[in-house]
Amino acid sequence: MLNQAVSRRYAQALFELAQGKGLVDQVDREFGLVIEMINANPKLKSVMNDVLLAPEVKTDLINKLFTGKVSELVHNFLLVVVRKRREAYFPQMYRTFLDLANEARGIVEVEVRSAVALPEETAHTLEQKLVARLGKRVKFQTQVAPELIGGLVVRVGDELMDGSIRTRLRRMRDRLTQSKAQ
Repeated sequence: MLNQAVSRRYAQALFELAQGKGLVDQVDREFGLVIEMINANPKLKSVMNDVLLAPEVKTDLINKLFTGKVSELVHNFLLVVVRKRREAYFPQMYRTFLDLANEARGIVEVEVRSAVALPEETAHTLEQKLVARLGKRVKFQTQVAPELIGGLVVRVGDELMDGSIRTRLRRMRDRLTQSKAQ
């Protein structure tokens, strides 16, 4: 719970600064690049997550890697986070920043899982229905999950809409076993 509060506080501060300067899209791209670099390089990730390593060492590394490659705003943000020893939260901070940026843009991220790859026409129809229901632009993340057997599972924020065959079968089984017990 603490890590969510920490991530939220730092992401909120970065978002407000970026929004005030009209740099939300740029900060989104640059911070995303930083996260990609950290995740793509196991040694860099290990250094960033090493709690015994002095902040000065990490500061030098950030200066070498990102000076001139990211804006001053993102660079200074990275340095402050490292100085405060919160760099382990970088991925969560970025995720929270992205949520805030998407909310400001009127975009909602939707995760769609299906047993098979969705045909283009089905995905388009689903997108139109979600746009009409939510009143926002929709950014899809699709995933094939054969264990669903059929149907869809759609997640919009904290809301889960499960129309999978697997869930329907489980509910039917539960009703049958419950009725036998009575």
